[in-house]
Amino acid sequence: MLKLSDNPAARWPIGRPLQDDLGNWWVVRVKPRAEKVRAWQLAEKGIGYYLPMFTKRTLRRDNHKTRKSVLCLFPGYISINNYPQVKDPILRTGKIIRVISVFDQEKFVRELENIRRALDQARELELHPQLAVGERVVIADGPMQGVEGVIEDIKNPEKIFLNVEMFNRAVAITIKADLLMPVHGFSLPAKAGQDKHRNAGLAI
Repeated sequence: MLKLSDNPAARWPIGRPLQDDLGNWWVVRVKPRAEKVRAWQLAEKGIGYYLPMFTKRTLRRDNHKTRKSVLCLFPGYISINNYPQVKDPILRTGKIIRVISVFDQEKFVRELENIRRALDQARELELHPQLAVGERVVIADGPMQGVEGVIEDIKNPEKIFLNVEMFNRAVAITIKADLLMPVHGFSLPAKAGQDKHRNAGLAI
């Protein structure tokens, strides 16, 4: 298992906005547990990518200490930039299962950006099969304002799911119910300082 400091950067080039590569995203399916090795190789070759990761904390049975592990949020997948221009060095490694075209680039980048913001802000994440039904809501305030998700269970409205269709997965995050409202009733404020009380119309 890698040390925390030995893990690759989630985004390469580091700090480059995902939106800056709109129109040039591809998804690569790699062999199991080869995501991090692939990310290091991509960075060495100067190839842009995004590999969302999260820290999982588990209690060791032998000494009851907490162990931290950095895991890939979407095992077996890595998003890369400009595949047609860099396919030769990528394919030569022999660890590629297949390459997937991203037809709706704007939607894909929007979903990745939601995941990135969730990873930056959420304390707990869970991976689930992709969801197809449920009340669609938006986070109306706070650091994740504007991120959209789906409520799976009305009995647990504080858990919302962020779908990523390309990976057939959804990420669950927990957020206060009073920060959520239906998508159709929300619009971003035009100016700072406007009334921030947006609780009217909550359906949860």
